[in-house]
Amino acid sequence: MILRPVWFDSLGAKSMSVLVRTPDISLLIDPGAAIMHRGYPAPYELKEYYLELATDALRDAANHATHIAITHYHHDHFRPDLPELYRGKTLWIKDPNRWINHSQWNRARAFLEALAAERDAELGEMPPEEREFPDPLDSLPLAAEANPRKDLVKKWRRRFVGLTKLWAKGPWLDLRALPDVTVADGRTFRVGDTSVRFSSPLFHGAEYASPGWVLAVIVEYEGLKFLYSSDLQGPTLEDYVAWILEERPDVLILDGPTTYLLGPFQSRANLDRAIRNCVSLVSKLEARLVLLDHHLVREARFREKVEAAFAAGAMTAAELLGKLPLTDRVAMAKEENKLEELVSQAEAGSLDRELVTGREFDLEQLPSS
Repeated sequence: MILRPVWFDSLGAKSMSVLVRTPDISLLIDPGAAIMHRGYPAPYELKEYYLELATDALRDAANHATHIAITHYHHDHFRPDLPELYRGKTLWIKDPNRWINHSQWNRARAFLEALAAERDAELGEMPPEEREFPDPLDSLPLAAEANPRKDLVKKWRRRFVGLTKLWAKGPWLDLRALPDVTVADGRTFRVGDTSVRFSSPLFHGAEYASPGWVLAVIVEYEGLKFLYSSDLQGPTLEDYVAWILEERPDVLILDGPTTYLLGPFQSRANLDRAIRNCVSLVSKLEARLVLLDHHLVREARFREKVEAAFAAGAMTAAELLGKLPLTDRVAMAKEENKLEELVSQAEAGSLDRELVTGREFDLEQLPSS
C-alpha cells in the first residue's frame, strides 16, 4: 500500500487530502483546499501562494486516481470549483440527503447538479426513504458519561431535531443519473483484494456539532490497515477514540483538536477533552505512522498543546515530507529578518514547488510497532 500526502495544513493551506494506492485501486480522499484563516500567523501573500500550490497538487493527484472519496462538503475537503478533478473517476460520497447540516445540504446539491450537467444528465428528486432518525448519542455511551454538561447537550440536541425535519421532508436527490457516484455512508466496497470501508456518519466535533457529520475511511490490503479520521476534531468524543483503538490501524491520519478556535467556537471544556483524547489515542495506538495535522496546526503553538502525542511518535505531514510546518518556518524567518525573502520566493513561484508532485511512501516499509 502506497501513501501520498497530497496536501495538509502544515504545508500552508487548509487541506487533509491523501492518495492511497494498492495494486487494485488509486483512491484520492478529500480533494479539497482552502485559504488559511485571518488569524493564521503568515502574510496573506504566503497564504494565497500555498493555496495555489495545494490546488495544483490536487490536480496532479487526481490524474493518478481511479476513485475519489468525499467525506463531507467543506471546501477544505472537496472543490466544487474544479470539475476536472472528478472526470472519469468513481466517486464515493457522503450522503447528501441525511446526516448533513443545512449548508452542506445545499453545497452537495449544487455540486452533484453541476456534475450531472457536465455529463449531460439531469438529477431527479425522490421522496425521503427514511422519516425517523435515531438519536446518535444513544450509540455513544462513553461520550454521554464523559460530558457533565447535560444542560448544554440537551440544548445542542434541538439542532439535531431540527435537521431531522429537513431530512424527513426532503425532497431527496435521486442519484441514478450518475452511475459513477455512490453514497458511501456505512458501506464497504471491494476492488480486487482491496477493501475500502466507510464509517457511519460521525460528529464533526462534539455532540450535535454544528458543522454536521463526516465519514471516516478505512483501506485494507494484505493485512495492512489505513484509517483516515476526517474531521473528528481530536477526536472530541471518547467513543471515537475507543473505535479507532479497536480498529488498530497501522497508519492513522488524524485531524487533531481545534486549538485555534478557543473562544466562541470552542469551549475550554471541550478543547481540553479533545486534547486528552488525542494524546490518549496516539499514545495507546502503537501504529506504524500517525500523521497529526489539519485543524491542530493552524496556530503556532500547536506542539505544546499535545506534546505527549508528538512524544509518542506522531508527526505532521510536513515533517514526513522532510520540511518544517509553515508556522515554524514563518516564525524562524521573522526571527532572522528573512520574512520578506520568503515572500519574494513565493511571488517568484520558486518556493516549495516540488510539493505539487509530492512524495510517496510504501507503508509496508514502515517499521512495525
